[in-house]
Formats: sequence, structure tokens, C-alpha cells
Amino acid sequence: MNPRNIGSGDKLEVYDALAEALKAIANGRRLELVELLAQGEHSVEVLARMTGMPLTTVSSALQTLRQAGLVRARRERTTVHYSLAGPEVAELYLVAKRVALRHSPTLRATLDGYLGAPEGAAELPLVSRAEVAPSATVLDVRPRLEYDAGHVPGAVSIPLDELEARHVELDPDGEVVVYCRGEFCRMAREAALLLRAKGLRASAMNEGVIEWRATDGDDLARIA
Repeated sequence: MNPRNIGSGDKLEVYDALAEALKAIANGRRLELVELLAQGEHSVEVLARMTGMPLTTVSSALQTLRQAGLVRARRERTTVHYSLAGPEVAELYLVAKRVALRHSPTLRATLDGYLGAPEGAAELPLVSRAEVAPSATVLDVRPRLEYDAGHVPGAVSIPLDELEARHVELDPDGEVVVYCRGEFCRMAREAALLLRAKGLRASAMNEGVIEWRATDGDDLARIA
């Protein structure tokens, strides 16, 4: 082997470059944006409404993610739309989440406190995507904007805030499996409990769109 073909750079620089990429998502606000961008492409204004963050905060966070190559931007007239650079970004988020949930008591306790334990939650069935029967109605309870941007193929859209009035649209004798954004999203559990109180056979999926995006790439249905 010709020694001249062997690199002469500093190995630490390689690790520093990796650390810079990881630092881009090592922030709660930016992690939330990664989860929301896994739902589909959105503008700064839409993301600000979804998160309740100021426009300047969202814009700054997106620029950090973009500089690290984790999101991409597309301009349409005066509006800039952002999306994940690829499904592997969602996969990075999920790997970090999985490791932290397994080894961080603080995250587990915080998540349990956020999801809460409403009446009936102990009896609420939680299922994986692989366990969903072909005959079941898959129900998406995210806001319609998120459903339109990308959803599980074949899923029915009834946003959570409309479910009380529209649950009669569901087959009273069929099985309903509810999903939302991901494991940190409690809308699916709230919706499944509401449906069970109405007498339907409902369960919540213990994963959501971000898990789908990480495992199936961009294979999400969209409303044109």
C-alpha cells in the first residue's frame, strides 16, 4: 500500500465533526421540530402554530438543523417549506429516544408524568403496527393539516378535537386502532379512551408517524 494514499488528518477532527451533527438535535425544541417534520413538510409559520414557539425561535432552530444537513428547505413564492433530509434523520431521533428511555430514569419518569394515567388507562390496549388486523379501521387523530402532509396509507382522519362529535362515523361493531405523531404523543391514548367510553373496541398504537417514517422511508400517503 502506498503510504501517500493514507489520510493525514487529525482523528479527533472526525469525532468533533460527528459531535457537531449530534449537537444540532441535542435540544428539546429542535427535537420537537424533527418529530413534527417527520409528519410532513411544513413552513416556519405552520411549525410555530403547531408548537406554540415564537417564529424567531422556530426559524433559528431550523437553520441549525439545516446547517447540520438534517433538514432541507424548498421555496415556493415567498414561503419556505422545510422537511427532513431523509428517513435516517427520523431513525436517528428514534435511536436516541430508545436508548434514553431504556437508560434514563429521568426521561421515563417525565414521559410517564406527561402521558398521565387517566381513568381506564390501565385497561387500554396498546398495540404495535405489526399487530393491527387487516380488518381494523386505522384512525389518525392528528390535526388535518398533518394528515394531509403525510399519513399511514388507508388511515381515516378524524382530528381529536372532532372525535366527540364524529365517532358515529366509525363502525360500531368493528375494531379501531388509533395513532398520532409518535410515542411521545398522547392524542392516540386520549382518543382510544374516548372511543371505548362510547362502546367501541378501540386500542392505541404505541408508535406513530415518525416510527413509520424511520422504517418505511417516505412511503406515506399524502393529500395533493
